[in-house]
Amino acid sequence: MKSSDVPSIKIVGIDKIVHILLHLFFTFFWGITLVKSGRWSSFSKVMCFSFLLSLVFGLLIEFIQGYYTTSRSADITDVLANIFGSLFAIALLYQFKEKKEIQQK
Repeated sequence: MKSSDVPSIKIVGIDKIVHILLHLFFTFFWGITLVKSGRWSSFSKVMCFSFLLSLVFGLLIEFIQGYYTTSRSADITDVLANIFGSLFAIALLYQFKEKKEIQQK
């Protein structure tokens, strides 16, 4: 069976959903890891660093796609989806902190 014989499923906006989810998990798990490490003086600093890490990673990927590939292109809406996912993760982390489910060492 050739790959062209396999039916494709088109879901509108699936690309943006994937970007949101990837950056949500990326930021969330970096945030948890950094909080648990105990090396940071404040929870807010961890959240800022986790957000910036996700932002820089997303921007770097978009830059590489735009300038170093011929089959992909940079997309500002991908960056916005990345930011949304990262901010959602930060909100979740603050909720967990309020419920004392995560604590610094």
